[in-house]
Amino acid sequence: MTPIARSGSPVGVTPPNWCAIAITMSDATSVGTRGLRVVSDSPRRWHLYVVNLEPQVGTKPGKRRPCLAIQPNEFGEGVLRSTVVLPLTSQVTAANAFPLRVRIPAGTGRLKRESDALVDQIISWDNNRFSEDLGEIPETIQDEVRRALTEFLDL
Repeated sequence: MTPIARSGSPVGVTPPNWCAIAITMSDATSVGTRGLRVVSDSPRRWHLYVVNLEPQVGTKPGKRRPCLAIQPNEFGEGVLRSTVVLPLTSQVTAANAFPLRVRIPAGTGRLKRESDALVDQIISWDNNRFSEDLGEIPETIQDEVRRALTEFLDL
């Protein structure tokens, strides 16, 4: 595997010109272009984050909402500037909707309301839109999300 410099570029490789406009963040969080607090490190797998999902398009969830990062950490530590997440909704279903939804209880991390992870709404979102780390989900829920993804994607 090619070593990656702190800049996010492979060691010895000059980044393309568009990288010059990227904001370098050295604190735990920094202020983004819209005044939101953004996570400076790459989002960590199995952590819940508050993510700005605007603009809403079609059936995709919009607004600022909790999301579960499911992408392996190694991808975020490299050159990728986005993270694959499952948006959460507090509009939980009464019936079991597995594998389309996985229940995440209130109090998981700093999640305030019982929520469902929307497995069928898997998206990749720009890391600059992540504003708050709400903590890691327990291994039992991680396993349930893995099972739901495997079944939903027919892997």
